[in-house]
Parts: sequence; C-alpha cells; structure tokens
Amino acid sequence: MSLFSAAERFAALDRSTVTLDTSRCLHSQDKYSTCTACFGLCPVDAITAGKPPALDAEKCQTCLACLTVCPVGAYAADDAVVSLLNAVTHLESSALEVLCERNPQAALGFSEAGIGIRVQGCLAGLGCGAYLALAAFGLEHILVRTDACSGCAWGTLPKQVKAQVRQAKQFLEAWGKAETLDCVSEFDSPLERPLWEATNPPLSRRDMFRMLAQQGKVAMARAIENERTKPGHRPGRDRLRLLGAVTHLPAPQPGYIGSFLDPDFAWVSISEACTACGVCARACPTNALQFDKNENETAYTLKISVRNCVGCEMCMHVCAPSAITLDHTPTFAQIFGDEIVTLQEGELIKCERCGIPMAAKPNVHLCPLCDYRQTHPFGSMLLPGFKSLRPMIPEEEPE
Repeated sequence: MSLFSAAERFAALDRSTVTLDTSRCLHSQDKYSTCTACFGLCPVDAITAGKPPALDAEKCQTCLACLTVCPVGAYAADDAVVSLLNAVTHLESSALEVLCERNPQAALGFSEAGIGIRVQGCLAGLGCGAYLALAAFGLEHILVRTDACSGCAWGTLPKQVKAQVRQAKQFLEAWGKAETLDCVSEFDSPLERPLWEATNPPLSRRDMFRMLAQQGKVAMARAIENERTKPGHRPGRDRLRLLGAVTHLPAPQPGYIGSFLDPDFAWVSISEACTACGVCARACPTNALQFDKNENETAYTLKISVRNCVGCEMCMHVCAPSAITLDHTPTFAQIFGDEIVTLQEGELIKCERCGIPMAAKPNVHLCPLCDYRQTHPFGSMLLPGFKSLRPMIPEEEPE
C-alpha cells in the first residue's frame, strides 16, 4: 500500500450507524458477568441496561461514546480516531487542540502556533488509546477541549472524557510524558488559530512533499489501526489502540513500576488446585489465556497475555476447583513487563476412569468429576465449584 493510498484510506471515514452484537457481549457469554461498562452511559438513553443490554438505533445520535467502553468490542461503527490520526500526519506544529463537532468556539484556541482538529461525535468516543497514539506521534502539547460540554445535550459525557484523559496521563507517566496531555474546560484569552476537520485536513502540494519525509508517521497510524482490525476474539478497540500505541513509544523509564491503572486490567494467579482442564482458556473472550499441551499430551502450559486481559472474571466463573484469582489493582510493571506470562505448567496423566488428561498430582488417579461420582454414586448434588444452569425451585411453604 502506497503512502497516498494509506492516507486516503484513513481519510475516507463516514458517519455510520452504531450497532450492537449481543453475541459478543460478556452477558451473552457468561451469565454471572457483572459488566456495567455501557449501562447509564448513553446521553440519549438509546442503551437499555440488561443481560445483554439493548440498543435502540432510532434514538442513537452517534456520539460514539459506547465504542470505547465495551471491553470486548460488542459495539461497532466507524469512529473518529482513524481520521484524527490521519490528520495528525499532516501536522508541522507540535501543539494540538482536539475538539468535538459541537464546540461553538472551535475557531478560537489557546495559541496561534497550535492547530485545532475537530472530530466527529463526542470526545468520549476517542478513548484513552487515542491519546497515547497522539503522544506516540511526538506531539509536545495535546489539549482536550471540554469548554463546550456544559451546554451540550450530551452533557452526561464530560465525566467520561475526563476519565479517559486521566487514565492516559497515568500511562504516560511511565514515559515522563504526562504533562503533554491536558483537559481544559475554560480559557480567558482565546486566539484565532487554524482549525482542521479531521475528516478533511488540508493537503497542499507542499504537504504532499512533506509527507514523503514523514512516511514513518503514516506507517505508525496504519499499524495502530491494523492492530484493532485483526480477526478473532480480542479486547475492545480502545485497549487494542492503547497496546498499539505502546509499541510505538520508546522504552518506559528504567525501574518504573507505576500504581493502580484501571479495573479493566487484572493480574491473574493460579493455585495448585488447577487440574489442567483448559476450560478457562476456552472461555476467555479475549484470548488472553492460552492453554497448550505437547503432542503426546504428557505436559501442559497455561499462559496469559496480561495486556489482553480485561478483568471480566469469566475464567473464575468456569473454574470448578476455584484455582483462579484476579487482582484488579495491577501495576504498570505487571501489565507491561513480559508480554506472555506462564501461570502454571506441569505433567499430565490420564484419568483411570474416563481417560481425559489431567494435571499429575501425588496419589490422584481420577479427574475431579470421576472422583466425585465415585464418592457420591447416587448423589444429585453438583461437584463443588460448578454452578447449575437450571434455576433452583423453591420449596413450597406449608399452608
């Protein structure tokens, strides 16, 4: 793909209808899910909370805020990030103001030397990953303009915008770049400065020659976006953009550990109770967990891509021996240390009754299910740790 065809691809972004694929929703995959990421978010009540939630397309005003919050990407639409990254490849200035489509003072800014870029939808549709991507482009000052939020009909979303900026700043601390990003809600002395539409940035002949010298930025924008469009079960778009941006930032400050990041990240631990059944890996909606056996099924390894874990706890819900625990307060070092972490490994033997492979343990010859059936041959109770798919029928009270 040539430089100009890549730029054209990024620029060709039209407003599209937001759709909800309920089969991807965590509530459709796990009846015990407690995810409420999109509940109460929509400023026009187009999303009805439920298990799974419902989207009223007629009410939707395409603010795009729902796209960034879903941890598994159940909401889909063309968002504003692709066009924003494309527009930034045209920049000569190192100072940028990001504005929403509804800002009435978009033509005025903080500095004559800066550039304002107006994006479609609400700024809440950009996400933390977009700001890290902008930082990866080498911008020295990024201002996120929320000065028009108080009078906007989408007035419930400024809290979401500010939360995204706070989270991005927390990440950028690892590179000593937290001060490059700010969220501003008011300013005293507005100045005229250039304003670009993200979907239609200026492109003069001089710009075309300058872009030839900036092919790295275009390639970076394409790489970050391609990370989001890979097939398979993966985290939501904001997480994927965040991870793509991290790969294009320099190495973090040596020895940086970092504090609590976000409840959507988690550090996973496995106890010796693990039976190597592999159910957790098969259930994982983002392929963060990976269970592998050797060719002869005599050894196993359970690994995790910590960066892809969204802390949904589905693995805990399906683990019969309750061998999995999640820590929702991981450090930066835990998340962005080794990309793949080995959680458990060991030898496999076959159950003497049913023949399925299981973790080798001293004096254990039956898998947990066969062992339970042998101990309770006439019992109707479930193996401890299993949850019934049928609702319990309450006993009738005596009259």
